[in-house]
Parts: sequence; structure tokens; C-alpha cells
Amino acid sequence: MWRAIAATQPLTHSMPSDPRPATATDGPWLRSHWPLGLVVLAGAVVRVLTMLGYPPALLFPDSWGYIATAYSGAFAGLPTVHPVGYPVLIRLLTLPDRSLAELVAFQHLAGIGVGVAIYLALIRARLPRWAAAAAAALVLLDGYAITLEQYVMSDTFFTLLMLAAALVLVWPFIGAAPRATPTPRSLLARGFVSGLLVALATLVREVSPFTIPVFLVYLVWVRAGWRPLAAFLVAAAIPLLCYSALIDHRFHVFGLTATPGWTLYGRVAGFADCNGVKLEPAARGLCETSAQRASHPRTPDWYIWGPSPAQRLFHPATQPVSKVAPTNQVLESFSRAIIRQEPLDFLSATVGDFLRYFTPDATPYNDAVSATTLPKSAGAEASSPATQRRDLPGVHPSVRAPAGFVRAYRGVIHVPRPVLALLALAAVLAVCLRVPARREVFLLVGSALVILLGTAASGGFALRYLLPAVPLLAIGGSLAVAQLSAGARRPRRARRAR
Repeated sequence: MWRAIAATQPLTHSMPSDPRPATATDGPWLRSHWPLGLVVLAGAVVRVLTMLGYPPALLFPDSWGYIATAYSGAFAGLPTVHPVGYPVLIRLLTLPDRSLAELVAFQHLAGIGVGVAIYLALIRARLPRWAAAAAAALVLLDGYAITLEQYVMSDTFFTLLMLAAALVLVWPFIGAAPRATPTPRSLLARGFVSGLLVALATLVREVSPFTIPVFLVYLVWVRAGWRPLAAFLVAAAIPLLCYSALIDHRFHVFGLTATPGWTLYGRVAGFADCNGVKLEPAARGLCETSAQRASHPRTPDWYIWGPSPAQRLFHPATQPVSKVAPTNQVLESFSRAIIRQEPLDFLSATVGDFLRYFTPDATPYNDAVSATTLPKSAGAEASSPATQRRDLPGVHPSVRAPAGFVRAYRGVIHVPRPVLALLALAAVLAVCLRVPARREVFLLVGSALVILLGTAASGGFALRYLLPAVPLLAIGGSLAVAQLSAGARRPRRARRAR
């Protein structure tokens, strides 16, 4: 797909020139782009060591749900908690013998592909090769990203799909002639493909719809016309509506999952004050006193998965399918009533978790067993004996010699959150100062920020939720920094010329 994109004729927005642009006489492509080669090689070595140290894969509690769904039914089951996209990928990428090592190998390749895509986009935008390689290193060398790729988790493929959806639209507009315009047919096709990729990303992880308004504003801003706009909407909406109808038919909950009420409950329960709130009788048991809330963690994860009032009332692990919709309805009605009663508390909790994504050393609740940490022993991983016996009887996760090195690497080399904050601020400044590529910066960085904001509003704060936003921030923020720097240099050059 990247080769097809690269073949497209550049169209608009000139960028600062590379002081040494590549030419046909520069020799082999890899020799010309040796900074990328070094970063890719280093990242590939760490990924191989991770696979050797933690065979065949790392497992998080969610991993077993994905596995159970992937291997149930003739092709894949219909899950209640997560969309079906990642279980389908597990089924396809572990053929023929259900090899989890094959799955994580594909995930590591996807991570490398994301890093290379960052580099190619910035080279197309005529940034220096060292700058493009440095931006790609935010993904290629990130210990958190490499760790997450080793887990049976959906985030890596979600990252790839969201980046592809954005690049399909912006590719003709970066690093091209200032007055060139894309053909209507090209924009129509790109709008359709981008919408389809957003839909596929949503079926892998349900936070993608938060980005749809950003894509629509971009299409309006570049004056794409109503046809590409309609193509994007049709391609994004129809698969999601069909899937939601399927969930509704099975669980009587119209949505991407059958449990959106649990997610919203986790977000609001930590500050919920039921005094003066009109609630259904079935929801009264969800109320806590201030003393009760102070006696345990107040994070969304604890309320959803820990021994919370909702877990004690509804026992979701053992409830029959017929109880899924009534339970979800009670949790949704409770959560909406609390948000109406305490909108500022909801806003404060959301913004607080959003800012933690950019705060150095901020760690989430129960981080020691998160999907961005590496266990010291196989016994520390999440397990589901029943699912393992039924679906993966021959799989026995282990921890081997290179694991110590990989843990040390992950503890030192990981995504620098202050750098991400600076890239986001540069993007905001670039849009406000109307730099030439402000629209592309808006789409890329805007998508990254609404992913994080939407996650904070629903799922709270976890490091693995940050990683899908990094490639979008890397490209959009680097474009913003380059054009702001070029704008700052222009007056000095004019003064020297005079």
C-alpha cells in the first residue's frame, strides 16, 4: 500500500528543502538514507531479542478474551467487551497451527512499518534526513512500543491503520508544488479509502470514531468537495453501522461493543456523588460514600475490573447473555445521571488524565502488570487456564536469557513525553500562525489529540493508550516545527539581502 501511495504525483504545499536532496547519482537508496537504516537495524535487533526473551508472546488479561473470541465458532466469535477486528487478525495471522510467535512477529513488522512510514512522509515533506530519522526513532526505538508489540494486544495494528488513514489523505499535499491541486477522482478515491481504514481501525479498537470530525474538517478545509466528503462518510459509517446492528441482534445493545455502559461507569464512579441524583432502583447499589471511595483506588480500571460495586452487583464474568443488555442499561443510565449532575467533575477527570499522557514519569494504576511492562518470570503474566486448555494447549510462555537486557532497555529507552508535548504545542502554534502545511498538521496532530482525549474521557490513563498517537504527533509535529523554523529564518534572510 505504501508503494502505491508513494507513486502518487505530489500536489500542494512546499516545505523547507533538504540541504542535500537525493538524486539518481547518490547511489543506492539505503546508502542515501543511512540514518534510517541505522535506526531500523537497532530497532529490529531489540525486537528480535524481545521475541527470544519472551516466547512465544506476552499475555495481558485482555489477551485471553481476544484469543477465546478468535478461536470460537467456524471463524471467530462475537465478543461483548471488544470489537471483533483483532480476534479476526489473530485467527488469520496464526494459521495454520495457532502460533502466537507468528502473530507477534507480524506485530513487530507492523511497528517497523509505522516507523518507516514516518520517515518517508517527512522525507517527502523535504525535511532533512536526520530529522526524519529522529522522528521515526520515536517509534522504532521506543521500549514501550516494542514491549506492546510482543503482547497479544490490538494496539499495534490500530496504530498502523490510523496512521494509514491519515497518510492516504495528506500524502498529495505534503512536499509538493504550491499551486497544484489534486484531481477530483484522486480525492474521491482517497476519501473512500481513508474512511474505510478508519472503520477497520474502529473494529480493532473502538476509539477511532473520535477522529471522524477531524477528518471531515480537513476535507472541508482543503475544499475537497462533497463527493470525497460523502465517500469518506459512507466508507466509515456503513461497516460500523452493520457491525453495530450485528451486536444489537446478538446482545440487544446497539454499539461497537455490548458493554459501553461499563466503560462510562468506570470513568464516572470515582467522583460520583448520588446525593440529589434521580436514579433507577437497580442503580442505587452503585452509589458509594466518600469514605468508601477513599478506601480503594478511584481509577476507571479498578471500577471496571476490580471488586467494585458494579462487579459485586452484576457478576459480569458469570452472567448469561440475556443479562448483558439490562446490566449495560443500568450502568449507562447511572453514568449519564452522574455526568449531568457533576459535569465539571467529569471534565476535570478527563482533562487530568489527558494531561498525564504528556507528564514525565506519570504511571497508571497497576502499571506493574500493564501491557507496556515486561515480567521477570512467566508466572507473573496473566493466565486463563480454561482458555489455554481449550484453544492453546501446547502454548507455554517462558522468560529466557535476553529478557534481562530487554527489561533494562525498556526502562531507559522509551517515548519522551515532554517531546510529544512540545510537538503538540508546535502544531497548535503552526495552525494559529497559518503556516503553509497547517491543514495537514491539523489532521495529523488533531487526530492524535482527540484519540488521547477520547481515551481519557472513556478509558482513563494507560501508557499503551498513548502509543497509537505517537506516529501522528511525530509527523504532524515535525512538519509544524520545520515550517515554524523556516518562517523564523525568512525575515533574517530578507534583512541580510537588503
